[in-house]
Amino acid sequence: MGENKSLLSRVVTWTILGVLALIAIKLVFRLLGVVLGLAAFVLFTVAPLVLIGWLALKAWNAFTRRPAT
Repeated sequence: MGENKSLLSRVVTWTILGVLALIAIKLVFRLLGVVLGLAAFVLFTVAPLVLIGWLALKAWNAFTRRPAT
C-alpha cells in the first residue's frame, strides 16, 4: 500500500538526509586529513632519522670489524 506523503514531509526528509550526508563527508575528509598528515610526518621526519641511524650502524660495524686472518 503506497503512502501519500505531503510535499513538505518529503522536503524535510531530504533536507535532513542532505545535512547528515554533508556531516558524514566532512568527518571522512577530516579523518583522511589526519591520516595523510600522520603519514607525511612519518615519511618525512621519522623515516630519514631511522635511515641515518641504520646507515650509521652499518658504517660502525664495517669499520670496527676485525679483518679475517
